[in-house]
Parts: sequence; structure tokens; C-alpha cells
Amino acid sequence: MVVTLGFTLGVFTFVLLLARMLRQLSDMLVNQRIGFEIVGYFILLVTPYVLSFTLPMALLATTLLIFGRMSADQEITAMRASGVGLGQVVAPVILLATLLSGLCLYMNSTVVPRCRVAFQNRLLRLGIERPLALLEEQMYIKDFPGYVIYLSRKKANVLDDVVIHTLAANGTVLSTLRAQKAVVTAHPDTGKLNLDLYKVRGDLRDPADPTNVRKIHPGTIADKYPLELDIGSAIRRAPTSKDLRDMLFGELADEIRSLYARGIFPSAALIEAHWRAVSAMACLAFTMIGIPLGLKTGRRETSVGIAISLGLALIFYLVTVLANTFKNRPYLYPEAILWTPNLVFEILGLWLLWRASRA
Repeated sequence: MVVTLGFTLGVFTFVLLLARMLRQLSDMLVNQRIGFEIVGYFILLVTPYVLSFTLPMALLATTLLIFGRMSADQEITAMRASGVGLGQVVAPVILLATLLSGLCLYMNSTVVPRCRVAFQNRLLRLGIERPLALLEEQMYIKDFPGYVIYLSRKKANVLDDVVIHTLAANGTVLSTLRAQKAVVTAHPDTGKLNLDLYKVRGDLRDPADPTNVRKIHPGTIADKYPLELDIGSAIRRAPTSKDLRDMLFGELADEIRSLYARGIFPSAALIEAHWRAVSAMACLAFTMIGIPLGLKTGRRETSVGIAISLGLALIFYLVTVLANTFKNRPYLYPEAILWTPNLVFEILGLWLLWRASRA
């Protein structure tokens, strides 16, 4: 079980790391000439977050593979004929899943938030050393205080189709600049990034009603418009401003209590706290449903186990997405929706195991 889990976990983690990091890291390596040691450090920081997804999936696939093969080879029948009950066979596997759930909970509560903060801080420091590394194509860049930046293409220090939103203190959009091209000049010694925008068109919004389309008025119009971005302020701001996903579990609990004290229902914070526990307990839930499914399918083929595990994982994470869409509707109890797949998998798994033990 442990050996197969190691191989399966390695494959799932490698695939998910590629999907999450390949584009960003390849751009850093090719265009910014960043060393492999920095890329390796980034991968190391992202790995705990990826493991919170791949560990339950790997446990499910491993359980299906192991018990499917044991059933196909009649090993379960031989054990039971020798007086070894099904409970004795599955007990070590359930114990392993429980221990891994505890490990996953610790990672979600402590390791993953710290790695996220370290990743963001290192990326910002890299922005001072190599500022162009912060400007990624076709992504909304929020690393610069007071701005959200989007660009279509980047070649050397020239950006094409640039959109820059200026934000108020509460995060609402005050104005928008659109430029056909921008030339970037970096000043690592001062932590400044100068953008010379060309063919600029802008608009202004009403601060009291920024979402009202009727109150949007024409703003800046210029052939050339200079803009200065302060990377240093982003570095200084980073330790004091944390997203919910960047908080340790204790900090998240303090945030929930603080919001309750101010009369605010902490829906988003509750969803984040429950998600960390749900994703950790998925190790046990996936194992409980994987054992009887493996016994029932009785197949040696690896592809069958992988296909079933991916299907069940897809259901699990689709319910997670559904719960997150309801985070602003507390009357629908989105945190209860989050726990639904775990409870269903565990109850169904126990029932199927009970039936298999009596067969």
C-alpha cells in the first residue's frame, strides 16, 4: 500500500505541478534568465498546496488498485478461508488514511499558509531584482498597491494591449487606462518601475457609485502617458496584509471571532476554515469508499482504478466549487454542503464494507 501510494502520489503531484507552474516558471526561465535554484525554491513552496489535493486522490487510486488486484487474485477469499476477517485486512489501511488525514490537516492549517506567504514575498523580492518577472501575460496582476494590471503580450521590456485599473482604498475601481503599448524601465536600486504608456484612452468613475455604467466619464487621452509603480511598497505591505488563504488556522479563527464581534457574518472565513478540514478528511473518506469499490470491481488494470478515482475526485471538487458559489448566501449553509461528499463517501463505504463482510 505504501509503495503504491508513493508512486501514485508522485504521478498526481507531478502532473498538477506541471499544470499549475509550467507556464509561469518557463516564462521566468526563458525570458527573465532566472536560475534553476529559484525555480526549485518556488516548486518547493507550491508542493504542500498541491499535496492537499493530490494526497486524497492518490489514496483513493492506491486503495482501488490494491484491493482490486487482491480481489481479482482471490487473495481476499483465501484470507477469509484462513480465518482472517475483512476487518483485519482493511484496518491497517484505514489507520494509514487516518494518520494521513491528520498530516494533511496540519499542512492545510500551518504549512500551506506559510508557504503561500513565503512564495508571494519571494516573488515580490524577485520583482525588485527583476521587475519584469512580475508582469505576466494574460493575468490580472495585483502585486502593485492601488493598481490592477492586465497585458496581452510581453516581449523584452515592451508590453502590448495594457489595461491598468486604479483602485480606491476599499478596492473599488476609480479609473481605467487602456494603452496600445507600454515600455517598461526598471530601477532596482529604488524599487520603482516606470511605464511609458502609448496611445492611451481612459475613463473615470464616480467614487460613490463606481459600478454605475451611466456615471463613467471619459478620462485621460494621450499619445504618451508616464506611470510609476512602487514595488518596494508592495514588499513593505506584504507582511501586514493577508488573504484568508494566507492565514494560519489560529489567525483564521481570530478573524472569524473578530467579524462576529463586529456584527458581520464571516461566510468566506468559515468556508476557508471548513475547506481545510474537509480536504484533509478526504483522505479517510476516499479510502473508505475506495476499499469496497476495489473489492467489487476486482480488476488488475491500473487504468480502471485511475479512472474511478478521477471520477470520484471530480464529484468531490465540483461540490466544493458549488459550496464556494454560495459563500455569500449563508442561509444555504455552504459549509454543510462542503462536508456532504465526505459524509456520503464514508457512510456508503461503511455500508458496502458491511455487506462485503457478510457475503
